[in-house]
Amino acid sequence: MEAASILAIIILLIAVLILIYYYLQSTNNPLYQNIHNQASNISSRVVQEPYVIDLSDKVNDFGGKFKDRVKVDEAEETISKTDMMTNKINQFIDEQSEQVIADWDLATHKDIDIVLEKYDNLEKDLNDYKDSNNKRVDELEQRLNDIDKKLNDLE
Repeated sequence: MEAASILAIIILLIAVLILIYYYLQSTNNPLYQNIHNQASNISSRVVQEPYVIDLSDKVNDFGGKFKDRVKVDEAEETISKTDMMTNKINQFIDEQSEQVIADWDLATHKDIDIVLEKYDNLEKDLNDYKDSNNKRVDELEQRLNDIDKKLNDLE
């Protein structure tokens, strides 16, 4: 059996035992009362053990490190952990931004400015072409009108 399968079986067994315990509790079965009394006695004895007390103190000390606010030694002011995390993320982005841009094929402001400049140049060239084409069409229409007029005069 794999470790995951064994873990799953253990979890299921614990869940079944918990269900049985709560069933006995809900029915006020005398067996539940006996189990409850024995568990209370065991837990009170375990709490009095010195290694459990030391472990409890260590857990409390460790838990104090995870409070929302921490004290900064240099400035002696409190900074929230979210602010610290934001600063670390910003620092990482600043340091790795070129690599991230390259990896994700992101467009920068410089890239967008180049594309907009090319668009403006293309639009200008297109407008110039339209103007010159309109002039040519006007000249051709004028020449065509002149030819029509000469043909009408010849007739």
